[in-house]
Amino acid sequence: MTIISLTRSCLPYFNSMTARRSALASPHALPILLLCGLGLGYWSKVLFTGQVLLPGAMLRGFAPFGSAAQAPWNILQWDALGQYYPWRLFAARQIHAGFIPLWNPHQFSGAPFLANGQSAIFYPLNLPFWLLDVATAFGVSALLHTLLACLATYFLAQRWQLSRAAALVAAIAFGFGGYLAAWVMLPTLANTASWLPLLVLCLEYGAQSSAATQRRLIVSALPLALTLCCALLAGHAQIFFYLLVALLLRALCLPSRGRALGVLLIAGGFCVALGALQLLPTLELARLGHRQDGPTPEGWNNIAARALQPGELPSLFIPNWPTLSFSENFGYSGFVTLLLGGIGLTTFIKRKAITSQPSADIADPAMRPVLPYSLIYAAILAVFGLLYATATPLAKLFYFTIPGLSRMGGVGRSLILWSFGLALCAGYGVDRLQQWWKGDLVPTLAVFIVIAELFITGWTLHPLAPRAAIYPNAALTQWLQTHTHDGSRILFLTPRRAWLPTEGFQGSARTHPPGVLPPNGAIVYGLYDVNGYDSLAPRAYRSFVSLAEGEDVSPPLNGNMILLNNPNSPALDALNVRYVVSEDSTVVPALTPVLQTDGCTVYTRQIKETARKNGRDFFPGWRDGQYQPESFRFGSFLSLCTLAGMVLISVVHLLHHRSNNTLNQFIQTEVSHS
Repeated sequence: MTIISLTRSCLPYFNSMTARRSALASPHALPILLLCGLGLGYWSKVLFTGQVLLPGAMLRGFAPFGSAAQAPWNILQWDALGQYYPWRLFAARQIHAGFIPLWNPHQFSGAPFLANGQSAIFYPLNLPFWLLDVATAFGVSALLHTLLACLATYFLAQRWQLSRAAALVAAIAFGFGGYLAAWVMLPTLANTASWLPLLVLCLEYGAQSSAATQRRLIVSALPLALTLCCALLAGHAQIFFYLLVALLLRALCLPSRGRALGVLLIAGGFCVALGALQLLPTLELARLGHRQDGPTPEGWNNIAARALQPGELPSLFIPNWPTLSFSENFGYSGFVTLLLGGIGLTTFIKRKAITSQPSADIADPAMRPVLPYSLIYAAILAVFGLLYATATPLAKLFYFTIPGLSRMGGVGRSLILWSFGLALCAGYGVDRLQQWWKGDLVPTLAVFIVIAELFITGWTLHPLAPRAAIYPNAALTQWLQTHTHDGSRILFLTPRRAWLPTEGFQGSARTHPPGVLPPNGAIVYGLYDVNGYDSLAPRAYRSFVSLAEGEDVSPPLNGNMILLNNPNSPALDALNVRYVVSEDSTVVPALTPVLQTDGCTVYTRQIKETARKNGRDFFPGWRDGQYQPESFRFGSFLSLCTLAGMVLISVVHLLHHRSNNTLNQFIQTEVSHS
């Protein structure tokens, strides 16, 4: 009895050991471990060395951090310091204090915060920013999204019956490719783009045609709805639009396209309702923002001029192509990836190669009819992305017909579709080569060559900095913190050309006058600035200060900035501006200097009239001195109801599934007994 009892007590342990061994023996275990190891290696400098994924050296061109005329400069990478770090830090502080950050008093004399989708307050994978040091969290976030992109691409390629080596090549080419590497400094864009493979995977699973699932279309759409909502909450509307295009193309390239379109439509409805707490405030703010112009020929000409030009096409396989800076049109995926993608397309020539098993480690006869559609889809996606990025009539058609698209960024961002489609075609190329040369040597070489090519390029793209170099404390900021406890605002005087010079689009160094504390930099120090930098800058506020200044307060090259330059503007009294800060070489007459430090001079001014402190004149939604927009209240209610409904549907489906299984087991038992 004792031995029997002991054996019974040990059975769970042996079962768990068997399960662990089975998991390690899984054909996917080694590829998953390899991808995770590659992710850790790729981001090792920002995970283990004390450096952060922020271009801290760029601050040296701005007082009080320095006055280097030749400090490093890149417009797109600057956004990591000029927008995302201050915003993530502000959100983390508010969340730690127990508040939902609806309002930001530190820029534009006060403006909505959560309503800007790029605040990404409700995005699940932004959790590291709320738990860790914010600067360090940029590296952790990059790792998470790299793994998301890689693992989802791998499993999608495996579903398409590509060999493990081919799936690895596809995953590495997309997850570590130049597109995501280039945009990692704009986390909302890269984060949104990283969901593309998983979205396609969820759509395919939801669109599977079988008698057992035809009656449960809503249940089939739930995984896609959740994934789509995560991509929405990641915070980049333009990339989210490209994801929808990719999903629509995939639905049309499936044999069960009717069911796929139905799943996509249902998932889209759930996504809108579930994300309403973010979507409704964002739509309200967009209506109040400065980007109100519809599509115009002049607007299109401006976009076409910044699109991927014919002379820049070699940058798709040569990362340092001289006519292209590290900018919006960076779609490098590696020369070997491009070569493999071309080889993969030759699969069309030999149709048998599509429907045959390229390797012994894959076998799913039910998927074979889908394979031709998969390769066709990958090719269409790559071609579509490239045609759109080069401002062809295809992009022009979208610009003039899709509402709101004309207010978004450059068309070069559509290279996300090129990168993803090319990566999948490259996977087909690996299996095509394996049909020509038997054995494991060719696929193994393909994996390691793609790794080497992309890692060598990727490690040179990201400007890192010591944690201490990110908005360090200075005598100037400490003095201003001490003297603005009453909510007094500050005007940091900087020539508008100092922030976004023309040469910033081509060059990599500043060759213009230094500036003073960047717009949004005041957020880091808890100061109250009348300037600001935001893609949804308030239109009413911009009109108010422009009228007072007698000129447009935005730099010619970036309407997202509001920079007041007149220290004697009548608007400063209404905005409660008590201090004016200028670089030492700029003399401000009629004001009294009270401090000179860190290359700056602080002037004090007398306020002559009642200040406008809460932004009530510029934004609706204020109640009893608190900013409580109705769009957020209703959106939150709708999101909670939708979440509860989705949970209820899932529970009912699970119970129904279990009851059917129980009934089937009972019937089988009765039949066997009879």
